[in-house]
Amino acid sequence: MRTITNHYRDSHVLNLGSGGERGPYLVTQTGVAPSDPMPKTRMFVLRPDGWWVDFNAYACQGKPEAMDELVFPTMTKVMETFAKLFGRPQVLQLPVDEAGLKAWVERQKSGNPLEAARAWAAGYQERRRKKRRG
Repeated sequence: MRTITNHYRDSHVLNLGSGGERGPYLVTQTGVAPSDPMPKTRMFVLRPDGWWVDFNAYACQGKPEAMDELVFPTMTKVMETFAKLFGRPQVLQLPVDEAGLKAWVERQKSGNPLEAARAWAAGYQERRRKKRRG
C-alpha cells in the first residue's frame, strides 16, 4: 500500500473535456491517507482548495452537482494548486454513504469510471454555462 503524496508526478490529471475541449480537469491519486489508522487503499481527488478527499464521499451523494467542487477549470489552476502544497497531504475526512455509493456504482452503465467521469463533466459544463447566463 502506497501513501498518497502532494507531488504532481504521483497523481493523474484527467482531462474531462469532450470533443477536443480542454477541461475541466480532475486530479486523482490512489493510495492510503498518511494518517489513516486503518490503512485502506482508496481513490483520492484533489480539490482546488488543496485538500485531498475520498472520491466516494462525493459519488455517494447522488447529485452530479456535488462533484462540481472537485474539478479545476484549467490546467493552470491545477499547477497553481500543486505549487501551494507542502509536507504531508491534507486529507479531509468526509462521510461515505454506502447505500448511495452502491446506487452510484449501479448507475454507471459502461462500468468504465473514466466514461462515467466524462458523462458527469458534460453535465458540469452545462451547469457552468447556465450559471454564466443566469
